[in-house]
Amino acid sequence: MRKRKKRYMAITILLICIILWGIYFVKYDFLQEDLLFFEFLNFRRQSDNALDIEKEHINEIGKTTNAKAVYFQVSYQNRKWGALNLDQTIDSKTLVYEKIAPGTSGRFDIILNSNENMQYQIEFESNNEKPTNLCFFTEEDEKRYTSLEALGETLKGSILKNEEKKLSIDWEWRYETTKEQDKIDTTEAKKIREYNFIIYVQGY
Repeated sequence: MRKRKKRYMAITILLICIILWGIYFVKYDFLQEDLLFFEFLNFRRQSDNALDIEKEHINEIGKTTNAKAVYFQVSYQNRKWGALNLDQTIDSKTLVYEKIAPGTSGRFDIILNSNENMQYQIEFESNNEKPTNLCFFTEEDEKRYTSLEALGETLKGSILKNEEKKLSIDWEWRYETTKEQDKIDTTEAKKIREYNFIIYVQGY
């Protein structure tokens, strides 16, 4: 009789241990799932925050609202930038096979706004090689510059609070200047389809 009781007690204790063990693992699995869920939720929040920050950054840089103008909100010690492709600014009257080529020309505008009175400086950085005979100039300075970087050294001045200032940059790919240059133009025209660059605006 005592042996049976001992067996029943042993079996009961064993069953209780098995049940408790099962409950532990079930809770552990739910806990792990909860942890994974909260980690995922936290990751999504961090990603959304990072995306919001990225959007704010994008909103701060130069914005191209149409193919021929880039807008900048100038501020102190904050270098803004915007990208532009020259083939988007071609004068349709000189368009050749929808790309820049000898004889094409065009214009793009840099439009500045400011919340304060300040000085500004504009700089350029080419992303690919420029055709040799492609030059740049402005209405204020009709001197032909052989690179945007060289032109940028002259683009500085002052802007008033709440003023909108427009700087128009003209360009042309001259041709039929000399026989030697014509050969260069022909070779470069076969190699290049577009010329793109970055515009920087620094307020100080």
